[in-house]
Amino acid sequence: MNEMKRATKAAVICYGFGDMASQFVWTFVGSYLTIFYTDVVGLAPVVISTIMLAARIWDAFNDPMMGAIAERSRSKFGRFRPWIAFGCPVLAVFGVLTFTNPFSGTSTAGILWAAVTYIIAGMLYTLVNIPYGALPAVMSEDAGQRTKMNVSRNIGMNVGMLIVNVATAGLALHFSQAGAKVADGHGYMMTAVVYGIVSIPLFLIVFFTAKEVIMPTEKPAKFSMKDTVGNLVKNKYLMIVSLVMLLVMTAYMGRIAVTAYYVIYCLGSYSLIAVIMTIPSIGSIIGSLFVPMLTKKFGKRNIFILSAIVDGIALLIIYFIPFDNMPLIIAGHCLFGIFNFAMPLSLSMVADSVDYMEYKTGVRTDGTAYATYGLATKVGNAIGGSAGVLLLAAFGYVANAEQTVATQNGINVVVNLAPAILYFLAALALLLWKMTDKEADEMRQELSERRNKKNVEAAK
Repeated sequence: MNEMKRATKAAVICYGFGDMASQFVWTFVGSYLTIFYTDVVGLAPVVISTIMLAARIWDAFNDPMMGAIAERSRSKFGRFRPWIAFGCPVLAVFGVLTFTNPFSGTSTAGILWAAVTYIIAGMLYTLVNIPYGALPAVMSEDAGQRTKMNVSRNIGMNVGMLIVNVATAGLALHFSQAGAKVADGHGYMMTAVVYGIVSIPLFLIVFFTAKEVIMPTEKPAKFSMKDTVGNLVKNKYLMIVSLVMLLVMTAYMGRIAVTAYYVIYCLGSYSLIAVIMTIPSIGSIIGSLFVPMLTKKFGKRNIFILSAIVDGIALLIIYFIPFDNMPLIIAGHCLFGIFNFAMPLSLSMVADSVDYMEYKTGVRTDGTAYATYGLATKVGNAIGGSAGVLLLAAFGYVANAEQTVATQNGINVVVNLAPAILYFLAALALLLWKMTDKEADEMRQELSERRNKKNVEAAK
């Protein structure tokens, strides 16, 4: 038996810093950009929805191309790491620019500024995070270690979200005009500056500690969009996990995009944003600690199903709780957070799908597989955010005004009931995943033997 290639313990631990860095840019964008657009810039909900959907339509072409480019890259640092190092400073800059708009939200210039900065920020997020997401599959052949790396990533993600959710309201108010009760444009922009500065060294930690030990044995083929898409569509397990994450991220990130409206206009306090958004992150960190043990005993798919079902139940409970019953609202968010540990499982399942594709066809598609997965999460984010803001408008939302009871109930539907339904649908979709963890391990072992045999033959 060939000894499996593994990452160092330091690399496993430090891998999580990359997603922590991403949250300082992208969670801040996902959580506050919508309310910045409506309440500060003055963009109409239909304009915001159009911008977000247009960005995701472009991503349908951009993400697979970036994945294909990354997996065909060659350098002394590997295929994926250089993109992280050179892309993160530019991503930080455009994270700031999305929270600036020198024009009126009703003007053509204001709409164009918002669209261009948001789309470019999304492209830069792709440039950094597709290579980042592909790293576990090339850092180790050990499925258990890949899961640990993705648990590290999930913890990093939730620590980053925790810091952003705890600090943002206070930071934004601190940088806003004296006496402001809600953040203004300068407050949001300066908060983005702080987060951008923090994100860069965190990304660089991953660059310096990660090492790519699994390389393709074949020379990269010339890029063909037709072949690239064809290989992805043939990978049934990649399609399943991408569908699941489309549903989950529409629920999760879409909810984050409109939670601020729920807190401000239903619960009645801007300062409560930190509490309501922080509790799930803390719970998710706690829940993630048990993922390797539970996965080893029950399997990735089954634990993922459990996570989706309980999260749906938790949001259903929150939906029916009166707005003035804070103890129960907090308890519901605790339950939601503790069982929100599916991210490392989904990433490990993507790695399994990459191995499956190589096993069946001999073609290894790390970059494009993670691009497809990333596209599903970004489309879910956009659908959740854009549909959410359109639904708010349909329910009668008026910026910076007291909302009617009907509008408050509508906000509750958008923030809690709709995501609950999506979590239940994700659990059903997971039943399509038939590959067991044991079968995935046996497949990886055979792939390792094939690679070593090719290397020996090439050395003769």
